[in-house]
Amino acid sequence: MASTKKVAAYGTWSSPITTEIVSGSSLQFSEVHVNPTNGAIYLIEGRPSEKGRAAIVEIKDGKSIDIVPKEYNARTKVHEYGGGAAAVSPDGSIIFNDFYSDGVFIRTPSGETKEIIKGAPDSNLRFANFDVHPKTPSIIAAIQEEHRGKSAEEVFNTIAIINSSTKKAEVIVSGADFYAHPKFSPDGKKICWLQWNHPDMPWTGTELYVADWDGEKVGKAVKITGQARTESIAQPKWHVDDTLLFCSDRTGFWQLYRSDGKGGDVELLPIKGFEEAELGGREFILGFCTYVSMNENQLVITYTKKATNGLVLFDLATKSTTELPVGLVSIQGCAVKKVSSTSIAVISGSLDAPTALYLIDITNPSSKKLLKSSTDAELPTSVFSPAQTIEFPRTHGDDIGGTSYAMFIPPKNPDFEAPSGAKPPMIVFIHGGPTSHVSPALNLGAQYYTSRGYAYCYVNYAGSTGYGRKYREELDYNWGLKDCEDTVSCIDYLAGKGLIDGSKVGITGGSAGGYTTLQGMCTFPKAFAAGNSLYGVGNLRSLAADTHKFESHYLFALLFPPSATKEEQDKVYHDRSPCFHAKNIERPLLLLQGDIDKVVPQEQAEEMEKLLKEKGADVKLVIFKGEGHGFKMKEHMQKAIELEEGLWRRTLL
Repeated sequence: MASTKKVAAYGTWSSPITTEIVSGSSLQFSEVHVNPTNGAIYLIEGRPSEKGRAAIVEIKDGKSIDIVPKEYNARTKVHEYGGGAAAVSPDGSIIFNDFYSDGVFIRTPSGETKEIIKGAPDSNLRFANFDVHPKTPSIIAAIQEEHRGKSAEEVFNTIAIINSSTKKAEVIVSGADFYAHPKFSPDGKKICWLQWNHPDMPWTGTELYVADWDGEKVGKAVKITGQARTESIAQPKWHVDDTLLFCSDRTGFWQLYRSDGKGGDVELLPIKGFEEAELGGREFILGFCTYVSMNENQLVITYTKKATNGLVLFDLATKSTTELPVGLVSIQGCAVKKVSSTSIAVISGSLDAPTALYLIDITNPSSKKLLKSSTDAELPTSVFSPAQTIEFPRTHGDDIGGTSYAMFIPPKNPDFEAPSGAKPPMIVFIHGGPTSHVSPALNLGAQYYTSRGYAYCYVNYAGSTGYGRKYREELDYNWGLKDCEDTVSCIDYLAGKGLIDGSKVGITGGSAGGYTTLQGMCTFPKAFAAGNSLYGVGNLRSLAADTHKFESHYLFALLFPPSATKEEQDKVYHDRSPCFHAKNIERPLLLLQGDIDKVVPQEQAEEMEKLLKEKGADVKLVIFKGEGHGFKMKEHMQKAIELEEGLWRRTLL
């Protein structure tokens, strides 16, 4: 029977996935919370159509109802990346931070929204990562960040107690460079927290502490575990029996442990079959929650194997582990909360559906209930191309034959086929971080292109999370080298398999991914037909001098060992900064940047544009007003897609 598909060149197919759907119609789900008094589920959703405002909605009877007025934006600025924007009190009140003012507010069960802590211009304080005392709801623990000036050295992080009755905040723990996860025990008599100091990041070395809480102040802090540069502790939380649960990567993978909270030995929980899976993760934002206590004996735990997530049920009494067949592959951030003794709410994506909020009954997990999708657009599933997890050999660098990883998405459209013998062009996307990863979850941004006839690929290069600590540490001292080498090795592999046209590859990425885009075009100038750098790093030396406190030492471990002399450091800055090698870039380059980006300042993109224009290169810089590190406004997101697609159409087709 003859095919009814239209024959058309790759990249020219028409698609029902529009820029409107990818930008304005797609919400960003950042946090899920549950009211302990009635099981009500609250979702924080970023809305591009409202200039990126994060609204708090209640999911009820198949509908989502805004419960906080439009003048509030439930986001935080602590560490510049934010996270931990809200918490629910035992009495059902919602504590949240307002991004616009940096003030802290409470939404009472009666529906009234009141200010607890004044924000700008009266205060130079920021708050996040709230935890409400279980017996005294007016007492709220939080991370406090004080900005006494514009430099990283003038930013001070502490743990504070916010009193909603007196509307005052008082510091109770200080002295370390950073803090996270302050949490009261169920009986209200103890508080735990994580802390770390430069040059560590949360995923390289943190320490877990516990202290008594007498209602006004903390007692002597007792270190439970953790070690600078060696052991990362993640997601501490109190179990229902007042023991303390936490993740540690001391085995090389984040595994789950339990402590009595008194400083003695800790117990490794034997999650059988998942000893080489990550049960915690890289916490680049505050407020991560990916495992929960269901009752005294049962835990629901998110795992990550080769950048793919799933859920398991673990029984503390019998030490049995049961995988829950939920079909979800991306569970990150503040994504899992207990709703009842047998059900959880989960923010996740799957292979064939966009990110959504689900209700899962652990007694019947395969019948998960969709509560809300991140898009209301009705799209035929036949147009979706599921991501394929691939491993490929390294063909560049000093580890020839070693293994790296990627998510490959072939072109697919039920209405079109390419001419016989043709190979598709490919867009290779480099994730940010660089300590991060991309899961195989359906992403409408990628599907926008695959449904038009492009192949798409996410490279989880050396240094990516989701593969254990050893793989994460492969990028140490090697940023700007192994990330680029793995990317080109991936292209070699896919072209060698006949899956793509290796001469028609575009590279794109944001932040650290933007850096690899620029650096890759400098070091492998003929590997890419064009590049699109979103708020990418062009000058490493300037970044080291100008970036914010949270990442002000992060760069060093990625570039050179602690023993490096100043001369050796200067050489690395020069050799691996694209701005010093812009003359090597041979192909068209697009630079997209927000003008209020505090992580990678606008000057980085402007310097690259200036240098390339001086040599007559094909370069275009677009600055989006009011955007920070990542675009959140519908009109800017839509424009960014249009500009990028225009670049690919003239260089890859």
